[in-house]
Amino acid sequence: MSRERLLYPLRVAVILIAASIIVYVAFSIFPITYSIYIAFTDANAKNIAPGPRLKELLESRDTIVKTLVDNKDIIISGSAKAYSTVSNIIVDLRDLRSHIVESTPETISVSKITSIKDSIDSKLLEVKSIVLSNETPLHLNPRIRTPLDRAMRVIDYNVWKPIESILLLRLVFTSEDLDMLRREVIPSIDYIIVSLDELQLALKSVGEDYDGFVEKAVSDIDREINELTLHFIGLDNFRKLFSDSRFPYSILKTILFTATSVPLKVIVGVMLAWVFSSEAIYGRRMLRALLLLPWAIPVLLSVTTWRILFTPERGFIPVYIKSYFGIDFNIYGNEWHAFILYNIVEMWLAYPFVMTVTMAAIASVPRELVEASLVDGASFIEVFRRIILPLIMRPVTFAAILTTGASLQVFMVPLLINNGGPAKTISLPGFTPATGYSNEMLILYGYNRAWLEQDYGLSASVFLVVVSILLVYAIAWYYLVYKRGPRYG
Repeated sequence: MSRERLLYPLRVAVILIAASIIVYVAFSIFPITYSIYIAFTDANAKNIAPGPRLKELLESRDTIVKTLVDNKDIIISGSAKAYSTVSNIIVDLRDLRSHIVESTPETISVSKITSIKDSIDSKLLEVKSIVLSNETPLHLNPRIRTPLDRAMRVIDYNVWKPIESILLLRLVFTSEDLDMLRREVIPSIDYIIVSLDELQLALKSVGEDYDGFVEKAVSDIDREINELTLHFIGLDNFRKLFSDSRFPYSILKTILFTATSVPLKVIVGVMLAWVFSSEAIYGRRMLRALLLLPWAIPVLLSVTTWRILFTPERGFIPVYIKSYFGIDFNIYGNEWHAFILYNIVEMWLAYPFVMTVTMAAIASVPRELVEASLVDGASFIEVFRRIILPLIMRPVTFAAILTTGASLQVFMVPLLINNGGPAKTISLPGFTPATGYSNEMLILYGYNRAWLEQDYGLSASVFLVVVSILLVYAIAWYYLVYKRGPRYG
């Protein structure tokens, strides 16, 4: 056996490669593919991970359907019996209504009303026992259950209770008592008769359309199953995105932020790198180390500190601005004041990267060129503009490309400062006005759709749009800067 085969056995290599592929698929390919799939679904807080509840509902539905199919004849017979009993209840109610309407204080009969009441109550209990029976589970159909519950509730509180308080507890009745009874009871009796008519129609439909009864019986479960099931909806999320005025406004605001923050970051980073590359600066190594602190401080701490400094009426910077310039700088109430602070904080977080790249590029510039230019009478600014800048342009361009990508994905800065606020009515031509956050950048827009509205499908579609924008941006930079642009250095 060769030395190489002994040191690097093929079996070990295959195991390592297979393990790497599995890990790569599990932690990279699968999450990306699943995220893309979610963008084309109606994913939300309920159906993204339904857990055992969905399985329980499916099993419960199958059990109910099987019970209804097996007991079809018994259920149809029970519904017919309930239908007949309900018809008798309606007759009793009309009899009660006529007696109350037509009677006078002298002719009204408490015994007759009591007899009708006992008859109606016993028949309602009979209907209820049929509807709630395990052999004839008619209560599963909301068209049967709802009107019966409504009728029993109304007759107890709006018919029997007024009758008891006005008639049954008195020995002598007056015309005023009878008028009060009619005002309180007659509308309720009419309402109960309407409810019982609905119940009759539903009971009659059991025998006429049993399959429809079964569908109605499991309709509540079907609705919950539908809520817990992830559905493929094609491009609906993207149509919803581009019909919401907040989304195109978010794109415009993100592009504007990129156009303002990137030059600011690059200019500050390049200028600091140029200044502190000069040997004329005393203690420049220590100062350069201090200037890299924003890179080392956690983003949460940095952004929170800036927010505290700019807190209206309490932060020392707004107080200073108001005292000396008369401007009420309010990051919570003014859209553009918050936007300015975003740029400042983004510059603070990113200039160390630009400065580091630029300093490395400046260090590679031949000292002879700089010294010769100074000997020839060029100023430091001319040396930088005509000698140093052209030679470091490619590294600076590279830093600008990377920091542009970061600005397009800005998230933590607006989130931690004021969650992309302040809120306002966003209106764009061709879009329906909507209330939203005026500085809600693209990533923050997607985040808010996920965690505030719990619309994960819509949120995933936002991130897919962001990835598409970044891809177009990367391809454009590649062709415009590296393929067709001038090559520096």
